[in-house]
Amino acid sequence: MSTSKPSKPPTNIPPTSSLHTLAITTGTYPLTIGNNTYIHLRAHLTTTHGPLTIGSHCIISEKASVGYQSHSHASNPNSNNEEEEKEEKVQAMILSDHIVIEPKAQVEASQIGEGTVVETGARIGRGAVVGKYCTIGALCSVGPYEDVPDHTVIYGNDERRIDRSGTDALRAKRVEQHVEVLKKAELAARKK
Repeated sequence: MSTSKPSKPPTNIPPTSSLHTLAITTGTYPLTIGNNTYIHLRAHLTTTHGPLTIGSHCIISEKASVGYQSHSHASNPNSNNEEEEKEEKVQAMILSDHIVIEPKAQVEASQIGEGTVVETGARIGRGAVVGKYCTIGALCSVGPYEDVPDHTVIYGNDERRIDRSGTDALRAKRVEQHVEVLKKAELAARKK
């Protein structure tokens, strides 16, 4: 009885980014990672059902899962064509710049806007579109094919509010600094 290892996706990663050797990448579609992005060990990136693009200055934490885990069997409420839904089509996923996905979060969104933070254990359903500078709180969820407006904060028992603090540039800068600290720590660990 033979068991085959899952295939590794073709990966495009610039030298300024770090994909930990113990991160798990599976699939056949391309995995594209932007500049100064840090993927922790045991993060799981899947391109089995479509390409995955991760922007610049992003952090994907340990045990986070990003990518479609299986073909969709749930219907898309935004679709009017039953034949379109029956087809197993390529489902691209795009994560913009300055995104942080914390440990044990599961992300199957088709798009996540710049500066969004997905906290520990949060779940974003298949095909969801999350706007810019959102915060998906720990253990909170976004449903399949749901649209989340820019600056939305989801917290507690999936309660929602709009963050009007105007700290977008500060959030981006904080993520850039965090990436630099991670890269320095990794470099120091390699020298030991």
